[in-house]
Amino acid sequence: MNLDAYPKEVGLKGGKAVRIRPLQNDDFDRLFAFFQSLTPEDRIYLRHDVSDPKLIRKWTSEINLNYVIPLVALDGDTIVGDGTLHIATHGWMQHVGHIRLVVARSHQRLGLGTLLARELVGLAEGHGLEKLQGHVIESNLSAAKMFERVGFEKVAVLKDLVKDQNGRDQNLAIMINDVARLSQIMEDWIQDSMIPGYRGSGEGYG
Repeated sequence: MNLDAYPKEVGLKGGKAVRIRPLQNDDFDRLFAFFQSLTPEDRIYLRHDVSDPKLIRKWTSEINLNYVIPLVALDGDTIVGDGTLHIATHGWMQHVGHIRLVVARSHQRLGLGTLLARELVGLAEGHGLEKLQGHVIESNLSAAKMFERVGFEKVAVLKDLVKDQNGRDQNLAIMINDVARLSQIMEDWIQDSMIPGYRGSGEGYG
């Protein structure tokens, strides 16, 4: 997987700028601090218990780009967004990727979630994937709207399939789109929005 284009500086609405790059083995403190900074309301909807430092240590120490491509967005030295592309290496779903996105409250509504999704779509194209899916708890309206805004379609709702971090039964919404269509939708969205263009950088972060 070619990640030579990173780090990449990204301009957000309102003039903010962040840098997007792959997660690194030495990012434990940054990533743990990011998840700790999320509000309890935001953490409720996450698939995993991100308050567990052992889990974050595993994510940062066992990076395997054959299965998961993790990207982070940094404001200075602080992680403010996390996006991952999950890849099946065999079987009948190997043409389908799965993306997950989390953005800090301080950087929501600035276009960061969409720009992270755009990066993941580009990586999915490079990997030869044909479709992408996102799974969200149906009551997490902001996450569902983000996926819908960039062209994902809700294709199924599985009633009471998952439990949130408070142990309550929740409906799981499955969102799907074609990678080629997503790529064009996101390019059009960025062109029509107030988000400045990308400014690539060959320098290491820090």
